[in-house]
Amino acid sequence: MHDPQVGEGALAGLRRMAPPDFDRYRAALAQAPAQAACWQHYLPFLHFHYGPNPRQDLLIEEHEGALCLFKLDRREDPPQLRLFCLPLPAGTAALRHCLERVRAFNGQPRVAIDWMPAAQIGALGPLGETLRLVPKLDQYLYDPKLYRHLTGRKTRELRHNLAHVQALEGVEVQAYTPQDAPEAEALLATWIAQQRAKYDTIAYQGYTRACLRHDGLFGPRELAGKVVRVQGRLCAFGFAGEIRPGLANLFITYSDPGVSGLNRFLTCQLLQAFEDCELVNSGPADTPGLVTAKDSLCPVAMQQVFRVTIGA
Repeated sequence: MHDPQVGEGALAGLRRMAPPDFDRYRAALAQAPAQAACWQHYLPFLHFHYGPNPRQDLLIEEHEGALCLFKLDRREDPPQLRLFCLPLPAGTAALRHCLERVRAFNGQPRVAIDWMPAAQIGALGPLGETLRLVPKLDQYLYDPKLYRHLTGRKTRELRHNLAHVQALEGVEVQAYTPQDAPEAEALLATWIAQQRAKYDTIAYQGYTRACLRHDGLFGPRELAGKVVRVQGRLCAFGFAGEIRPGLANLFITYSDPGVSGLNRFLTCQLLQAFEDCELVNSGPADTPGLVTAKDSLCPVAMQQVFRVTIGA
């Protein structure tokens, strides 16, 4: 398989996204409309997932004031270039430039955009090109102000669940520190071993481990971790943080399945930490159990995200 080099040929002018680009990325995302952001825009996710990934490069460039993100997928033969998302902020001139670059690299008229919230589809109208929209996933949106004082019939089951955990002896919620990493990794390994009996593939473990060993590039507003200890034993850990001003992200939560209700308890603790945000995005639910768990947390809306092919 030909291994294209970043910065050469049709990839000239592109570079791998790296920590020196993070402030520019934050500024670009803050300038984009609120509905432009989805779970996949969360900067710690981009860093922990794509940074160490030898088979998928996250590439960036700037064009006419917009930040353009591409994904070079080396798993395919030949490697394929796709738009990761619309330019930030979106603009027709920058988007046309991105389409030309992808078409030049792939040698075909079709261009795929991996992640596009439904509210952004209208931005493609001025292109005047054929579009194919494939629903990729639905993301859960929560109002974090709900969890400080749970009231009403809608939250009755959740209140009961939380009360069960709070009644356990020796429950403590603490901020995550690097000293918690060995216990958290042991819990993750146990969780994976238990889940292998149910699922063929266990996703997310790579960037979860990278997050547990995180390199200090993110402040507590962007990456806030919590652990739950029961009688001194670490039984749950999780991380959340801002995607952009006003929108936070529930990034990672893992818990000992032997302690009933613990994952929802931890999730509520993380949601409360960002109650000054308008919404918190919790990403998709890809198993029946996760659908039940996310529904029980009383989402206020769902955000549909598409994979879009232009020139289909």
